[in-house]
Amino acid sequence: MKEIIDNVFNIQIPMPKNPLKYLNSYFIKGKNYNLIIDTGLNHPEAENILFSAIEKLNFSPQNTKLIITHMHADHSGLGVKLNKRGFEVWINSFDGEIINNPTDWEKMIEFAKKLGMPLDRLEEAKMGHPGYRYRPIGKVNYNDIQDGDVFDLGNFKFRIIHTPGHTQGHMCLFEEQKRIFISGDHILLDITPNISQWKPNSRPLQDYLKSLKKVRDLGVELVLPGHRRIFSDLKSRIDELFLHHKRRLKEVLEIVLDHPGLTAYGVASFMSWDMDYKSWDEFPMGQRWFATGEAQAHLNYLCEQGKLNFEENLVIKYYPN
Repeated sequence: MKEIIDNVFNIQIPMPKNPLKYLNSYFIKGKNYNLIIDTGLNHPEAENILFSAIEKLNFSPQNTKLIITHMHADHSGLGVKLNKRGFEVWINSFDGEIINNPTDWEKMIEFAKKLGMPLDRLEEAKMGHPGYRYRPIGKVNYNDIQDGDVFDLGNFKFRIIHTPGHTQGHMCLFEEQKRIFISGDHILLDITPNISQWKPNSRPLQDYLKSLKKVRDLGVELVLPGHRRIFSDLKSRIDELFLHHKRRLKEVLEIVLDHPGLTAYGVASFMSWDMDYKSWDEFPMGQRWFATGEAQAHLNYLCEQGKLNFEENLVIKYYPN
């Protein structure tokens, strides 16, 4: 536990056997009430650390609200358990409904088949996915948060900013007077957020780039991200992320030119990944899932730009216009 500034604490919640290593959960002591931002995975080690911090800081259901920035299990995994202990839970309804709908995984499996993932290994991919293994079990009785909502703690006043892209319901928090920005997984410093498409009619990369523009000029002095290091220069990091996706799109186009007729899974196998594996064949199926979804998000963007097209089975064709 580390007090970053007065009354703002960072609790690093471990993520076992995961390259992300830990989640940054934030505990904010207010005059009117307290906030907890994100929970960690539904895993015994994470649960022990989260509830130890709650006890140490004297946060209780009577004086504390939980805000979940988005539905991924490393941010929401313990939300149901906190809710059952009486804590008030706030999350955007796009993501809240996915948490409460266990059939959503089966819909993603069906979409994964269309993206070319091996049919005989889809169950392995699902079971190896931390979002499935450590998801919240049961339904959370949540309050819906929307863009522009304000949480007035007395000594802090956080405004909610809807930033779809990483998920459809992703939310950030901005404290304008103190210039604090809680970014969830919208903006990370040492790694790039995974932007994946797992629904037929979604536009995650388009949404993400628009959401980056939305927060670029807020005048932030302290960024509290969901993973890795806390940082200060929001604008420069956003510009780096724009450049990253520009290069990614160029890479994907070149792959399609060199290897026509690929599915998204096939494109992902040729993309460059900052991973400790020598080849695509060594990637665990859970990691291939992430990679394929990211490839599809970039392919979808290029289709909307008129540079690519899909046939019915999602085999890619290139248009050099």
